[in-house]
Amino acid sequence: MRGVPGSGKTRIARELSGRIGRIHSTDGYFYRNGKYCFDKKFLTEYHRLNFEAFCQSLKENQPIVICDNTNIRRSSYQHYIDAAQKAGYEVRIIERPHPNPKLAAANNIHGVPEAVIRRMIHHWEPSNIPTELCHRA
Repeated sequence: MRGVPGSGKTRIARELSGRIGRIHSTDGYFYRNGKYCFDKKFLTEYHRLNFEAFCQSLKENQPIVICDNTNIRRSSYQHYIDAAQKAGYEVRIIERPHPNPKLAAANNIHGVPEAVIRRMIHHWEPSNIPTELCHRA
């Protein structure tokens, strides 16, 4: 999954995964007692943990494995693609269209402000592979 906060990534990921898929999101590591508590100093570590969990799902041969991160730049998600392909999965990327930043700021569940969403859109790097999901070939 690719998209700025408030673009509907998580909703789509849940629909796609259904009962048989696994969704891996770095945001999940920022929850404390049910409350989202973002702290930038943990971002690198949580991305590492998310990738390890994603790879574990691949090893377990889960039928659908989804990385639900913003994935602004290809370098943010290329290692997920590489791991999935190495494990024999067909990779599809689903890119959510950029919403109006003001609406995205109002709608995202993590309180990401409009200015940050605008910056993400400005730095957005288009994917150069077909866009869609990661599932077992």
